[in-house]
Amino acid sequence: MSISTALVTGASAGIGRELVRQLVIDRGMTVLAAARRRDRLESLAAELPEGRVVIEAGNLSDGGFRERLWDRAMEVFPGGLDLLVNNAGIGHYEAFEEEDPAMLREIMEVNLIAPMDLTQKAIRHMKARGRGQVMIVSSVLGFVGLPYSAAYSASKHAINGLVRSLRYELRGSGVRVWATCPNRTESEFHRVAMGEASGAEAGRAPHAEPVDRVVRSMVRGIDGRSTFQFPGRSARWVVGVARVLPRPFDWFMDRWSPGHFRAEMERGRSGSS
Repeated sequence: MSISTALVTGASAGIGRELVRQLVIDRGMTVLAAARRRDRLESLAAELPEGRVVIEAGNLSDGGFRERLWDRAMEVFPGGLDLLVNNAGIGHYEAFEEEDPAMLREIMEVNLIAPMDLTQKAIRHMKARGRGQVMIVSSVLGFVGLPYSAAYSASKHAINGLVRSLRYELRGSGVRVWATCPNRTESEFHRVAMGEASGAEAGRAPHAEPVDRVVRSMVRGIDGRSTFQFPGRSARWVVGVARVLPRPFDWFMDRWSPGHFRAEMERGRSGSS
């Protein structure tokens, strides 16, 4: 199936920005790139061949923006949208009992409700054409838990349940919905989740994998058939150990991870490296 057009959300930084770059440069695609920060989108479009990146700035937590974004996709791609990439996501490191309810709602709106909304629109469009793909950027945290990331992990577990269910619904339709599930990746996501400002200095999380390598694996997944893909070197290992050795995995997480991630969170919020 020829794929030449894509809509990518969360395209201003990290995985989303690199996805746009690789889809344009390596796959020769035309991309509608969406994110909150227009200046970042404009700089991304300026880096790539003229006319290959169209931008739309707005907040995916706003249902009105999602309607406008979909209408823009239909305008930009009159021949049809081949690939929807639901990449946008937010997290916030905090003990669950201390989390602001407004933050809980925003995480669920961006990480779950927005992808469900756009995926529903895409399925209707793609089923009528008899072809198309929806890639959702999930996480290894859609399979395991992590201290101080309860809401984020819950949103990704829900996404994985959505993908599993749609696999059965869409069999024989020509439409593929799948999830790519990276481990921690080099981006500003980690520091922003700890409440720090985003920007060029807010880049690298400990033990993170290079974003270009992770995204290259994601892009290869477009040609595959898997419902769940694990890009990078560590993602499959983490999920595999949790599945095959659940008791040792839980023992390790019980004894090591709360203190480790609490210390990491406190270091990040204090501004130390």
